[in-house]
Amino acid sequence: MKKITAPAFAALLLAVLAVQHQLAAVHARADHHHHVSCSGVINDLSMCLDFLQGEEDRPDDQCCQGVKKIFAAADTTAQRQATCGCLKSAYNLVDADLYATHMLARSCGVPLSYTISPDVDCSE
Repeated sequence: MKKITAPAFAALLLAVLAVQHQLAAVHARADHHHHVSCSGVINDLSMCLDFLQGEEDRPDDQCCQGVKKIFAAADTTAQRQATCGCLKSAYNLVDADLYATHMLARSCGVPLSYTISPDVDCSE
């Protein structure tokens, strides 16, 4: 298993943020009351490291499976806000490849209608 570097960690977190916010706009579901863990989110996106670090031109199928899993799992406002908090905290500690982060969700077939930013308000 590859070691997760600080830039990769930040990029993974921002990618998850994008997926979570898109889920809020697209899916309105019942509250399932399950907990979001930052380590679980990172684990789901661990196969995206090469893409997020600029070593690959596009994410592979395993990476996209992780992105879609996160997209499907955060189906409540509380879950999306918790994920956002994980992402924002980690991003503020490290530098990331923002272009790859912006492209990850789109490349995996998860459309976004806004720009990912470390300044996103997690309360929305």
